[in-house]
Amino acid sequence: MVEMLVVVTIIAAIAAMITTAVMSALQQQNARVCQNNMLTIEAAKDEYIRDHPGATSIDPNAFAQYFRFGIPKCPDGGSYQATLYSLTQPVSCSRHGALQAFPSATP
Repeated sequence: MVEMLVVVTIIAAIAAMITTAVMSALQQQNARVCQNNMLTIEAAKDEYIRDHPGATSIDPNAFAQYFRFGIPKCPDGGSYQATLYSLTQPVSCSRHGALQAFPSATP
């Protein structure tokens, strides 16, 4: 009976470690997806600026047409801030913060 208790305890400890690792990986993946979504939104803002020279803000209805499957959404349920429709401010997420700069490929 004691051996069974030891085995169950070991299995529970291993399961807890695996669960923690998987959850951490999922959080990192969702943060990367969110960053990619923000890059996509920024690219669409650039296209909008090219198509609407002199615009001072973005019309949400016209902006939605720049996305094949709709404006991207944060995978963790965050919302992209009001800067989404600003031409001068970068987009940011309520869960993951502002768009992170990527290091350049040059040494």
